[in-house]
Amino acid sequence: MRRGRPPHVRLCANTSCPQVVPHSLEAHHTPATLVTMETRTDRHPDRWIATGDDTDVLTWVADRSAAAERHLVPVAAVGRTRTGCLGVDLDRPTGTPLVAALDRLGTPTTGVAVTLSVPLLELLVAVHDGAVLLGSAGIDDVLVDDSGAVVLCDRPMNATSPMNATSPMNATSPTSPTNATPTRTAHSTDATRTLVLAARTVWDRVDPADPAQRPVHDALQDALDGDDRTARSALELVRASAAPRPFRWTPVPSDLVFAESPTATRQDGLLERLRDVVEHGVPLGTDRRLPLRRVLVGLVVAVGSVVAALTLLGGG
Repeated sequence: MRRGRPPHVRLCANTSCPQVVPHSLEAHHTPATLVTMETRTDRHPDRWIATGDDTDVLTWVADRSAAAERHLVPVAAVGRTRTGCLGVDLDRPTGTPLVAALDRLGTPTTGVAVTLSVPLLELLVAVHDGAVLLGSAGIDDVLVDDSGAVVLCDRPMNATSPMNATSPMNATSPTSPTNATPTRTAHSTDATRTLVLAARTVWDRVDPADPAQRPVHDALQDALDGDDRTARSALELVRASAAPRPFRWTPVPSDLVFAESPTATRQDGLLERLRDVVEHGVPLGTDRRLPLRRVLVGLVVAVGSVVAALTLLGGG
Protein backbone atom coordinates (compact mmCIF):
# COMPACT_ATOMS: atom_id res chain seq x y z
CA MET A 1 0.00 0.00 0.00
CA ARG A 2 1.31 3.45 -0.92
CA ARG A 3 2.42 5.82 1.80
CA GLY A 4 0.37 8.95 2.39
CA ARG A 5 -3.01 7.30 1.60
CA PRO A 6 -4.85 5.68 4.51
CA PRO A 7 -6.34 2.27 3.88
CA HIS A 8 -10.08 1.86 3.49
CA VAL A 9 -12.36 -0.91 4.66
CA ARG A 10 -15.47 -2.34 3.01
CA LEU A 11 -18.15 -3.32 5.53
CA CYS A 12 -20.99 -5.64 4.56
CA ALA A 13 -24.23 -6.09 6.47
CA ASN A 14 -23.83 -9.81 7.02
CA THR A 15 -20.18 -10.01 7.99
CA SER A 16 -17.65 -8.32 10.24
CA CYS A 17 -14.63 -9.26 8.11
CA PRO A 18 -12.92 -6.23 6.53
CA GLN A 19 -11.69 -6.14 2.95
CA VAL A 20 -9.11 -3.57 1.82
CA VAL A 21 -10.26 -1.54 -1.19
CA PRO A 22 -8.48 1.35 -2.92
CA HIS A 23 -10.76 4.37 -2.54
CA SER A 24 -13.91 4.25 -0.37
CA LEU A 25 -15.88 2.64 2.42
CA GLU A 26 -19.20 0.90 1.85
CA ALA A 27 -21.86 -0.25 4.29
CA HIS A 28 -25.22 -1.85 3.59
CA HIS A 29 -28.12 -0.24 5.50
CA THR A 30 -30.50 -2.64 3.74
CA PRO A 31 -29.87 -5.18 0.95
CA ALA A 32 -31.16 -2.63 -1.59
CA THR A 33 -29.27 0.41 -0.28
CA LEU A 34 -25.56 1.00 -0.65
CA VAL A 35 -23.90 3.94 1.10
CA THR A 36 -20.38 5.06 0.25
CA MET A 37 -18.50 6.93 2.97
CA GLU A 38 -15.29 8.74 2.16
CA THR A 39 -12.35 8.96 4.57
CA ARG A 40 -13.00 11.61 7.19
CA THR A 41 -10.28 13.64 8.88
CA ASP A 42 -12.23 16.72 10.04
CA ARG A 43 -13.80 17.26 13.44
CA HIS A 44 -17.07 15.52 14.31
CA PRO A 45 -19.14 16.00 17.49
CA ASP A 46 -19.63 12.26 18.08
CA ARG A 47 -16.57 10.43 16.71
CA TRP A 48 -14.99 7.32 18.19
CA ILE A 49 -11.57 5.89 17.37
CA ALA A 50 -10.53 2.26 17.75
CA THR A 51 -7.92 1.94 20.49
CA GLY A 52 -6.40 -1.36 19.43
CA ASP A 53 -7.66 -4.23 17.33
CA ASP A 54 -10.32 -3.07 14.86
CA THR A 55 -12.41 -6.25 15.20
CA ASP A 56 -14.79 -5.00 17.89
CA VAL A 57 -15.40 -1.71 16.13
CA LEU A 58 -15.87 -3.34 12.73
CA THR A 59 -18.30 -5.88 14.15
CA TRP A 60 -20.35 -3.16 15.84
CA VAL A 61 -20.39 -0.98 12.71
CA ALA A 62 -21.44 -3.88 10.47
CA ASP A 63 -24.30 -4.79 12.81
CA ARG A 64 -25.48 -1.20 13.24
CA SER A 65 -25.30 -0.49 9.51
CA ALA A 66 -27.58 -3.46 8.85
CA ALA A 67 -30.09 -2.52 11.57
CA ALA A 68 -32.96 -0.13 10.91
CA GLU A 69 -33.89 0.62 14.51
CA ARG A 70 -35.65 3.89 15.32
CA HIS A 71 -34.35 3.94 18.90
CA LEU A 72 -30.64 3.33 18.16
CA VAL A 73 -28.10 5.93 17.07
CA PRO A 74 -27.14 5.36 13.39
CA VAL A 75 -23.68 5.38 11.83
CA ALA A 76 -22.99 8.52 9.80
CA ALA A 77 -19.57 7.62 8.35
CA VAL A 78 -16.60 5.28 8.76
CA GLY A 79 -13.02 6.12 7.84
CA ARG A 80 -9.37 6.24 8.81
CA THR A 81 -7.50 8.96 10.67
CA ARG A 82 -4.25 10.44 9.43
CA THR A 83 -2.45 7.84 11.52
CA GLY A 84 -4.45 4.97 10.00
CA CYS A 85 -6.73 4.32 13.00
CA LEU A 86 -10.30 3.25 12.31
CA GLY A 87 -12.84 5.97 13.16
CA VAL A 88 -16.64 6.00 13.35
CA ASP A 89 -18.88 9.07 13.16
CA LEU A 90 -22.30 8.63 14.78
CA ASP A 91 -25.38 10.62 13.83
CA ARG A 92 -26.31 11.57 17.38
CA PRO A 93 -29.79 13.18 17.37
CA THR A 94 -30.60 16.47 19.00
CA GLY A 95 -32.38 15.92 22.26
CA THR A 96 -32.24 15.99 26.03
CA PRO A 97 -30.75 13.35 28.33
CA LEU A 98 -33.44 11.18 29.87
CA VAL A 99 -32.88 12.35 33.45
CA ALA A 100 -33.06 16.02 32.47
CA ALA A 101 -36.16 15.36 30.38
CA LEU A 102 -37.87 13.70 33.34
CA ASP A 103 -36.91 16.65 35.53
CA ARG A 104 -38.67 18.96 33.11
CA LEU A 105 -41.67 16.66 32.81
CA GLY A 106 -42.24 16.16 36.52
CA THR A 107 -44.17 13.07 37.60
CA PRO A 108 -44.94 11.03 34.46
CA THR A 109 -48.21 9.20 34.10
CA THR A 110 -48.19 5.45 33.73
CA GLY A 111 -48.93 5.81 30.01
CA VAL A 112 -45.95 8.11 29.47
CA ALA A 113 -43.74 5.70 31.43
CA VAL A 114 -44.87 2.92 29.11
CA THR A 115 -44.07 5.04 26.05
CA LEU A 116 -40.53 5.75 27.27
CA SER A 117 -39.65 2.32 28.69
CA VAL A 118 -41.14 -0.11 26.15
CA PRO A 119 -38.61 0.74 23.36
CA LEU A 120 -35.76 0.25 25.85
CA LEU A 121 -37.06 -3.15 26.94
CA GLU A 122 -37.71 -4.19 23.34
CA LEU A 123 -34.05 -3.46 22.61
CA LEU A 124 -33.11 -5.51 25.68
CA VAL A 125 -35.07 -8.50 24.39
CA ALA A 126 -33.50 -8.09 20.94
CA VAL A 127 -30.03 -8.13 22.54
CA HIS A 128 -30.80 -11.36 24.39
CA ASP A 129 -32.11 -12.85 21.13
CA GLY A 130 -28.90 -11.91 19.32
CA ALA A 131 -30.72 -9.62 16.89
CA VAL A 132 -28.89 -6.45 17.96
CA LEU A 133 -25.32 -5.84 19.07
CA LEU A 134 -24.81 -3.02 21.56
CA GLY A 135 -21.62 -1.36 22.71
CA SER A 136 -20.99 0.99 25.62
CA ALA A 137 -23.36 3.65 26.92
CA GLY A 138 -24.06 5.54 30.11
CA ILE A 139 -27.35 6.86 31.40
CA ASP A 140 -26.56 10.27 29.86
CA ASP A 141 -26.41 8.56 26.46
CA VAL A 142 -30.13 7.79 26.60
CA LEU A 143 -31.80 10.78 24.96
CA VAL A 144 -35.34 11.98 24.42
CA ASP A 145 -35.30 13.57 20.98
CA ASP A 146 -37.36 16.54 19.84
CA SER A 147 -40.28 14.29 18.85
CA GLY A 148 -40.46 12.67 22.29
CA ALA A 149 -38.90 9.34 21.28
CA VAL A 150 -36.21 7.70 23.40
CA VAL A 151 -32.89 6.97 21.62
CA LEU A 152 -29.91 4.94 22.89
CA CYS A 153 -26.68 6.58 21.72
CA ASP A 154 -24.21 3.76 22.36
CA ARG A 155 -20.76 3.43 20.78
CA PRO A 156 -18.38 0.60 19.87
CA MET A 157 -16.41 -1.28 22.49
CA ASN A 158 -12.66 -0.56 22.65
CA ALA A 159 -13.10 2.93 21.19
CA THR A 160 -12.22 6.32 22.59
CA SER A 161 -13.07 9.91 21.84
CA PRO A 162 -10.55 11.78 19.64
CA MET A 163 -10.60 14.60 22.20
CA ASN A 164 -8.95 12.26 24.70
CA ALA A 165 -5.28 13.12 25.13
CA THR A 166 -4.31 9.45 24.76
CA SER A 167 -6.25 9.03 21.52
CA PRO A 168 -4.26 7.69 18.54
CA MET A 169 -5.70 10.47 16.42
CA ASN A 170 -3.86 13.08 18.45
CA ALA A 171 -0.66 11.11 18.92
CA THR A 172 1.04 12.66 15.89
CA SER A 173 -0.22 16.19 16.52
CA PRO A 174 -0.32 17.17 20.20
CA THR A 175 -0.90 20.81 19.31
CA SER A 176 -3.80 20.05 16.98
CA PRO A 177 -6.74 22.48 17.43
CA THR A 178 -9.02 19.49 18.02
CA ASN A 179 -7.43 19.17 21.48
CA ALA A 180 -8.59 22.62 22.52
CA THR A 181 -12.15 21.76 23.56
CA PRO A 182 -12.80 18.24 24.93
CA THR A 183 -16.05 16.51 24.11
CA ARG A 184 -17.90 13.81 26.06
CA THR A 185 -15.76 11.37 27.97
CA ALA A 186 -16.08 7.69 27.17
CA HIS A 187 -18.01 5.57 29.64
CA SER A 188 -17.34 1.90 30.25
CA THR A 189 -20.94 1.01 31.16
CA ASP A 190 -22.42 -1.89 29.25
CA ALA A 191 -25.28 -0.56 27.11
CA THR A 192 -27.38 -3.62 27.95
CA ARG A 193 -27.42 -2.70 31.64
CA THR A 194 -27.99 0.93 30.73
CA LEU A 195 -31.24 -0.03 28.98
CA VAL A 196 -32.62 -1.49 32.20
CA LEU A 197 -31.28 1.34 34.34
CA ALA A 198 -32.92 3.89 32.06
CA ALA A 199 -36.26 2.06 32.17
CA ARG A 200 -36.02 1.87 35.96
CA THR A 201 -35.22 5.59 36.11
CA VAL A 202 -38.46 6.29 34.28
CA TRP A 203 -40.55 4.14 36.61
CA ASP A 204 -38.86 5.58 39.70
CA ARG A 205 -40.51 8.90 38.75
CA VAL A 206 -44.02 7.39 38.59
CA ASP A 207 -46.31 8.10 41.51
CA PRO A 208 -45.62 5.43 44.18
CA ALA A 209 -49.38 5.22 44.78
CA ASP A 210 -49.83 3.81 41.28
CA PRO A 211 -50.51 0.06 41.65
CA ALA A 212 -48.33 -0.74 38.62
CA GLN A 213 -45.21 0.99 39.95
CA ARG A 214 -43.99 -1.60 42.45
CA PRO A 215 -44.45 -4.76 40.29
CA VAL A 216 -42.71 -3.09 37.34
CA HIS A 217 -39.86 -1.90 39.55
CA ASP A 218 -39.32 -5.43 40.88
CA ALA A 219 -39.43 -6.91 37.37
CA LEU A 220 -36.84 -4.40 36.14
CA GLN A 221 -34.61 -5.22 39.08
CA ASP A 222 -34.74 -8.91 38.09
CA ALA A 223 -33.97 -8.02 34.45
CA LEU A 224 -30.93 -5.92 35.34
CA ASP A 225 -28.61 -8.92 35.39
CA GLY A 226 -31.12 -11.49 34.19
CA ASP A 227 -31.61 -13.53 31.05
CA ASP A 228 -34.05 -13.39 28.17
CA ARG A 229 -36.85 -14.79 30.34
CA THR A 230 -36.65 -11.95 32.87
CA ALA A 231 -36.33 -9.39 30.05
CA ARG A 232 -39.48 -10.66 28.33
CA SER A 233 -41.33 -10.80 31.63
CA ALA A 234 -40.49 -7.16 32.37
CA LEU A 235 -41.54 -6.11 28.85
CA GLU A 236 -44.89 -7.91 29.08
CA LEU A 237 -45.58 -6.46 32.51
CA VAL A 238 -44.86 -2.91 31.34
CA ARG A 239 -47.06 -3.33 28.26
CA ALA A 240 -49.94 -4.60 30.39
CA SER A 241 -49.67 -1.84 32.98
CA ALA A 242 -51.30 0.89 30.87
CA ALA A 243 -51.93 2.10 27.35
CA PRO A 244 -49.05 4.18 25.99
CA ARG A 245 -49.45 7.93 25.98
CA PRO A 246 -47.39 10.44 23.97
CA PHE A 247 -44.55 12.22 25.67
CA ARG A 248 -45.70 15.86 25.64
CA TRP A 249 -42.51 17.75 24.96
CA THR A 250 -42.64 21.41 26.03
CA PRO A 251 -39.82 23.81 25.06
CA VAL A 252 -37.79 25.56 27.70
CA PRO A 253 -39.44 28.93 28.52
CA SER A 254 -37.55 31.91 27.20
CA ASP A 255 -36.65 34.91 29.36
CA LEU A 256 -37.14 37.21 26.38
CA VAL A 257 -40.59 37.91 24.97
CA PHE A 258 -40.81 39.47 21.54
CA ALA A 259 -44.12 41.13 20.65
CA GLU A 260 -45.11 43.52 17.91
CA SER A 261 -46.29 46.95 18.97
CA PRO A 262 -50.03 47.71 18.46
CA THR A 263 -49.14 50.59 16.12
CA ALA A 264 -47.11 48.31 13.86
CA THR A 265 -49.95 45.79 13.84
CA ARG A 266 -52.51 48.41 12.79
CA GLN A 267 -50.21 49.74 10.07
CA ASP A 268 -49.68 46.25 8.68
CA GLY A 269 -53.44 45.71 8.62
CA LEU A 270 -54.04 48.95 6.66
CA LEU A 271 -51.33 48.05 4.17
CA GLU A 272 -52.82 44.59 3.65
CA ARG A 273 -56.27 46.08 2.98
CA LEU A 274 -54.88 48.66 0.56
CA ARG A 275 -52.95 45.96 -1.31
CA ASP A 276 -56.08 43.81 -1.54
CA VAL A 277 -58.11 46.72 -3.00
CA VAL A 278 -55.41 47.54 -5.57
CA GLU A 279 -55.00 43.93 -6.68
CA HIS A 280 -58.61 42.70 -6.56
CA GLY A 281 -60.79 45.79 -6.55
CA VAL A 282 -63.26 47.41 -4.17
CA PRO A 283 -65.54 44.81 -2.54
CA LEU A 284 -69.27 45.12 -3.31
CA GLY A 285 -71.23 42.81 -1.07
CA THR A 286 -69.89 39.35 -0.29
CA ASP A 287 -68.89 38.00 -3.71
CA ARG A 288 -68.49 40.96 -6.05
CA ARG A 289 -65.65 43.42 -6.58
CA LEU A 290 -65.42 46.61 -8.63
CA PRO A 291 -62.07 47.20 -10.34
CA LEU A 292 -60.16 50.11 -8.85
CA ARG A 293 -59.73 51.72 -12.29
CA ARG A 294 -63.49 52.06 -12.72
CA VAL A 295 -63.80 53.52 -9.26
CA LEU A 296 -61.16 56.14 -10.04
CA VAL A 297 -62.80 57.01 -13.41
CA GLY A 298 -66.15 57.38 -11.68
CA LEU A 299 -64.65 59.67 -9.06
CA VAL A 300 -63.05 61.87 -11.72
CA VAL A 301 -66.34 62.13 -13.65
CA ALA A 302 -68.29 62.90 -10.48
CA VAL A 303 -65.85 65.59 -9.38
CA GLY A 304 -65.89 67.12 -12.89
CA SER A 305 -69.68 67.17 -12.94
CA VAL A 306 -69.85 68.86 -9.55
CA VAL A 307 -67.32 71.52 -10.60
CA ALA A 308 -69.23 72.20 -13.84
CA ALA A 309 -72.54 72.49 -12.00
CA LEU A 310 -71.09 74.92 -9.47
CA THR A 311 -69.58 77.00 -12.27
CA LEU A 312 -72.94 77.24 -14.08
CA LEU A 313 -74.77 78.18 -10.90
CA GLY A 314 -72.18 80.81 -10.07
CA GLY A 315 -72.36 82.35 -13.52
CA GLY A 316 -76.14 82.51 -13.48
